[in-house]
Amino acid sequence: MDSDWALFHMQRALWDPIDPTRLGSLAEDLHYRVNGEVYRFADEKDMHRFMDAPHLWCGQLRDPISGERFLPSGQSPCAYWVGGPYYFASDANKEAFVADPKKYEVVRAM
Repeated sequence: MDSDWALFHMQRALWDPIDPTRLGSLAEDLHYRVNGEVYRFADEKDMHRFMDAPHLWCGQLRDPISGERFLPSGQSPCAYWVGGPYYFASDANKEAFVADPKKYEVVRAM
């Protein structure tokens, strides 16, 4: 892996998704997960705003069942599992996840 690309990606992952002019905190109490991906926030206000409607701020996600990349909406099938919501490209994928979430959960280090 190209080390310059990895550093650039890591820096991008630290930006607050609500206010990208601010860095997200490394403090664990200012992290939230969507589809297993970790989002970091500059403060509790931004984190709670994100938690109220993550689909507005998270960007493209990967469906944990099909691997398909998609942009979630307020109507996207959704289920909550360990630490946050999982959005799906279809109801069938949501049903498969709910039947065996451990099999499909995405685990990322915080």
